[in-house]
Amino acid sequence: MKRYIVVAVGLLLSETLMVLVSLGQRPSPSPTATATQPGNKTDNSKFDEAMPLEPIERFEGRSSLKNPRLHAAGQAEIQMTLRNWTIPNRQRIDRFPQQGFLIVQVRSGEDMVTVIDGQRQKHAIDEFFTVPSGSTMSIETGDDTVVLQTLAINSGRAPAKK
Repeated sequence: MKRYIVVAVGLLLSETLMVLVSLGQRPSPSPTATATQPGNKTDNSKFDEAMPLEPIERFEGRSSLKNPRLHAAGQAEIQMTLRNWTIPNRQRIDRFPQQGFLIVQVRSGEDMVTVIDGQRQKHAIDEFFTVPSGSTMSIETGDDTVVLQTLAINSGRAPAKK
């Protein structure tokens, strides 16, 4: 029994010594971001390296509209594509790849901002918005992954896949 007590006291003393040594050490400094030149904004520091966008295609098909004016103009047939896009947090997409008239729904993600033809706007979950055909849309995500569902409508021919 004496031997167990001596071993226990020895272990207790060695653990106490290790704890005191570790508390006395100073933490190493955190790594810093790459140095920027004076006068340059560090706006990119709030975004991570760009990740490739890989949409999930939910539907793609053609439809014919029964509008006499569109029939006369040769634009009675439309191409529709429904896709889900998952955009990770801290991303900036300078040019959203989906083309055509877009109806967009924010399915999830708290912190998302779009810039459509120079107009910056924050969007909330379950919000719908449109992007006119021929417009450019860029997207910035904050600290939350964003899921968008887009319905792209193109007249006449199928859009180029990206």
